[in-house]
Amino acid sequence: MDFTSRGFELVGIFDASPELIGRQIAGVPVQNIQALYDFCSRKAPTVAILCIPKEAAMKLSRELVGMGIKGFWNFSHYDLALDYKGIVVENVHLGDSLSILCYHLGEMERDEGNASAE
Repeated sequence: MDFTSRGFELVGIFDASPELIGRQIAGVPVQNIQALYDFCSRKAPTVAILCIPKEAAMKLSRELVGMGIKGFWNFSHYDLALDYKGIVVENVHLGDSLSILCYHLGEMERDEGNASAE
């Protein structure tokens, strides 16, 4: 995704996997998750994209709120229901989205089948 064309700047990527640390994604190096606090202190990001195991989502999101994050784009398969005033969460369920897409494709095919039978 081209974040820049949408008015967003990807400023940091973090992971705990030694295989990923140091790699570049969209020109941004993957950093060790242990550097997250220092990074947030220096850069003051406002949004976090969570692509993490659902078991880690609540703990990390609470830590990120403490680091100044105000919004979450959450792909963790865990519905974040943060009890913080002024925090915005968008929970993304790719499986649900795929099911909806397939449903609409089926509806379209049924409509096309009905139109050709007329």
